[in-house]
Amino acid sequence: MSRPAKLIIHTNSFKHNLNVLRESSASARIWACVKASAYGHGIESIVKGLKDADGLAVLEVHEAREARKLGWEKPILLLEGIFDRHELDEISSLDLQIVVHNLEQIIWCLKAEKSFRKIWIKINSGMNRLGLKRTSLSNIDDINQILDRLRNQSLNNGELGWMTHFAIGGSAKCCLEQEDEFLKTISLLGFRQGESVSYSNSDAIIFNPKFSSDWVRPGILLYGAPTSLDPKGKMDKFLKLLNPCQTLQTQVIAIQTVKTGEGIGYGKTHIASKDMLVGIAAIGYADGYPRSIKQGTHCIVQGKRCQIIGVVSMDLIHIDLTTCPEASVGSMVECWGKDLPILEVAQSSGRLCYELFTGITNRVTRVIT
Repeated sequence: MSRPAKLIIHTNSFKHNLNVLRESSASARIWACVKASAYGHGIESIVKGLKDADGLAVLEVHEAREARKLGWEKPILLLEGIFDRHELDEISSLDLQIVVHNLEQIIWCLKAEKSFRKIWIKINSGMNRLGLKRTSLSNIDDINQILDRLRNQSLNNGELGWMTHFAIGGSAKCCLEQEDEFLKTISLLGFRQGESVSYSNSDAIIFNPKFSSDWVRPGILLYGAPTSLDPKGKMDKFLKLLNPCQTLQTQVIAIQTVKTGEGIGYGKTHIASKDMLVGIAAIGYADGYPRSIKQGTHCIVQGKRCQIIGVVSMDLIHIDLTTCPEASVGSMVECWGKDLPILEVAQSSGRLCYELFTGITNRVTRVIT
């Protein structure tokens, strides 16, 4: 029998969550952010589950290539643009849209003498990560001429796109400040009426919907999990509308009878206070289950909440079966998913849901439903 650790992907949940987000995004079109192999869910699963999105936003060309091979015909956006100018041939042949965040990337596009569906200019409006920053720009006339050449030489329809990223999408004050800086910058750079703009990530869609302009870029919410921000509990209310898109599960592979006073696991960090049954399940930190979880973190065994005890090891965890004494070898264990929110495990381990999603390793079997 193969090792029972599995990551089950629920494609119907993608469809549901996309519809919920569309209702919250007014008339904006949706770039579904699927970087990092769709936050660990796999490109194959989202080509099926997010087929109604207006476009996919990826990080690397190989993700776009995979999506095209799997039959995705709608727009695909490279969120960080070009890492190497030699990528431009394939970018053009795959009919990708590109974000450019510095002048060097723009020059690469011009020199390539290729035609692109759309090029988006990334503006640093206050996050200070990527993008052109107004206060650092010099020779504005030269830059405007370069952008005009880009419109005329490299774009199918002659229109640029303009994009920024909110540092605190849940803060109206921060978003307004960044919007002001963004508008000043694109005006300086020759923005033309009718060209597309994109501000909003997941947080802003929920907390500041006024910024859901031409395109929005939801990420973590598509997967049924929250961002790290939760002003006034509003995110908790919204999460109730979403469905989890994955279940991490395994099985009990052994049961130990532990006597009062005996230690459990590496370092004997848990000492039995009574005689107890302990289930050993085939999952560990080498699979991406966090070693940092606190004693007492829950999992689900045969539909019942049970506590994890001792230290998470590379391949195994210990489960206190006091609440599920009927468990046996082969009993199903849900580490997170439909019955146990991933947020609960993230909070118990001092991690973000993003980290848990993207941290599942390749030795865990993936099943797309």
